[in-house]
Amino acid sequence: MEDKDFGIVFWVHLVLIIIAYCSPFLFSWELISFGIIILWVEYIVFTGCPLTHAQIGKKDKEITFYTIYLEKMGFKFNREKIKNFFRNIVPLIILAIAIIWQVLFGNQPLLF
Repeated sequence: MEDKDFGIVFWVHLVLIIIAYCSPFLFSWELISFGIIILWVEYIVFTGCPLTHAQIGKKDKEITFYTIYLEKMGFKFNREKIKNFFRNIVPLIILAIAIIWQVLFGNQPLLF
């Protein structure tokens, strides 16, 4: 892999991921739903994540931000399963947490 470790793309990517994981408490579940749809469209249009492509290029369709750094730490796993989990399952888990937190428990998002 010829990625540019810890450059600006890494930090932008990391900040966006942290915001996504905090989103059930920051944004309304409707806005999160819209964001997930935009994310999935982005994956289709750009055949993956543009930030990952900027970091390592388009040479491997199964590589993700997570696989880059988990593999550097010595973990070995099925890249396709990791990609599918973080692209499809994690967004739905985030949405489910947002709906439970906001609708079931009646909490308001901090920002929007």
